[in-house]
Amino acid sequence: MTRLRILGVAVLAMVTLAPHAMAQRRGGGAVSGGMRGAVVGGMVGGSEGAATGAKIGVVTGATRAAVNRETQARAQYQNTADYQNAQHSNFYEAPPETFGTTAAGAPTKPGVEAVIRKENKPVVGITFPADWNQKAGANYISAVSGDGQVYSMLVLLKGVDDKAAGIKKVEEGLAKNYLTDVKFDQPRETKGGAKLITGTGKGKKSGVDVVFAAGVFDAGDGQFIGGAFVADSKIEDYYKETVKGICQTIRRAKDFQQQ
Repeated sequence: MTRLRILGVAVLAMVTLAPHAMAQRRGGGAVSGGMRGAVVGGMVGGSEGAATGAKIGVVTGATRAAVNRETQARAQYQNTADYQNAQHSNFYEAPPETFGTTAAGAPTKPGVEAVIRKENKPVVGITFPADWNQKAGANYISAVSGDGQVYSMLVLLKGVDDKAAGIKKVEEGLAKNYLTDVKFDQPRETKGGAKLITGTGKGKKSGVDVVFAAGVFDAGDGQFIGGAFVADSKIEDYYKETVKGICQTIRRAKDFQQQ
């Protein structure tokens, strides 16, 4: 009986630490999973699941079950010495300036759809988990995970005429304003037309290793939207399903018309 218990503890430790070990082996190159892979697979038509999620604006079914399992695994990992002895980002105190400096936003209620409007018409919407801290400005929505180690933003891009120009704006925001030692993965494009960049870097102020995934897509009528996720590298694989679920809630102008 004692041997079985020891074996069970060993298996649990392997399950808890394996995702982190995978994250540590990554650098610039091809996206191999984790939070970055979730954005590539889920943002604006990246998969059938994303298309389905966008129609209803909520996380349901298999994705919800996966998010719940991931939440439990993340809590277990955050109790390990490997996690507790490491330095971490605090995106409450220092949010990444992914799209340049933005005006201070007002707190809004998470767990319900947040919508960016233009001329009083919905352009894009997104739903963050209820335990995230969410803000909204005149042309953006941002949110930070409950533990402060994942940051996300959707912003209505002004003066951007195509996706390439939008991606360049993101790259400049990351490299000039926020990160050092930036390494970009191979660029990607989803079936729904979102252009994506992912990669790794080190926070200029915190010195903490982070990963990022950002995309630009046409929300309708040539209005381009930028979306980004930034996370501590040590926690990336414990937010894969959560970020995938968030991406699946993104709705563009045409999705609101189908209600």
